[in-house]
Amino acid sequence: MSMVRRSSRLQEAGYYTEEGLPTLSFKESPRRVFRRRYRRRHHVDVPVHHESTDTDESKHSRTVQTQTDCTRTTQTQSSMSFSWLLLLAGIVLFAVHMQVQILELQYELQLKEQRMETSFPVADTMSNFALESQGASVLDHLSSDMYREHTWQGYGIWDHIAQSYCGGPSEQQRRVIQGHSSLRPGECWPFSGETGHLFISLSHPVIITQVTLGHITKSQSVSGLIASAPRQFSIHGMRTEDGIGTNLGTLVYDQDGPAFQTFNLPNQEFFRYVKLEVENNWGNIDYTCLYSFRVHGKVSK
Repeated sequence: MSMVRRSSRLQEAGYYTEEGLPTLSFKESPRRVFRRRYRRRHHVDVPVHHESTDTDESKHSRTVQTQTDCTRTTQTQSSMSFSWLLLLAGIVLFAVHMQVQILELQYELQLKEQRMETSFPVADTMSNFALESQGASVLDHLSSDMYREHTWQGYGIWDHIAQSYCGGPSEQQRRVIQGHSSLRPGECWPFSGETGHLFISLSHPVIITQVTLGHITKSQSVSGLIASAPRQFSIHGMRTEDGIGTNLGTLVYDQDGPAFQTFNLPNQEFFRYVKLEVENNWGNIDYTCLYSFRVHGKVSK
């Protein structure tokens, strides 16, 4: 056998058998040869890419894993959206709560103002020229008769004797012009029937601009009714006791209103005397009760 020239490279690659015959490996290819030579020279580890050996089961597993990841992402996004909704709902509820608190405070302030108005009538802030302590007086001989049966039962025999024999206004008539701010049931001046009048000498000649009529409220009454309260009444101004009066206005006392009710009068004349004339009441045919009467106005300069 003749000697065959051997390539040093092929010999290093193992392409020759022990007998020196060349052989070819199916694993070798020019690309792989050059890659191996490159690794030897530069000492570089080149990763080997294995062929895909995925089975249907592994593909299904990856699909399931992908779907699971998508589901988790969607759940996370939904959870974040729900958290924002909860935060927004909390803010709205807090704003509504604060608004309710403000409305409750406003309501309490209104109630306090109403209580103050009830406790301290507007008439208390104005001058009263029908006030006994200031010089005003009741002219008993020009006023209606007292309800006698009520006097005997409720106020005693001594008041009846004083009025009959000593003359002058009774204690009940005087109570009407004493300016009490708090009224108590029974402490009034009753006159017989539904109609009657009270004649008052004012403390000063004045231009009468307002009058205030007072009576207990329904809540103060034992029966819850105030049938003996004046209903429609008129105010007459007079310059002398026996003079002709001037009708300053016809007014109505509201049985469902406050205890003290003030009425404006369009008047520009001076008067020294005032007659309060009650034309009817709220249903009591036996007697009518007057608790308080005040006259407001302007004195002459």
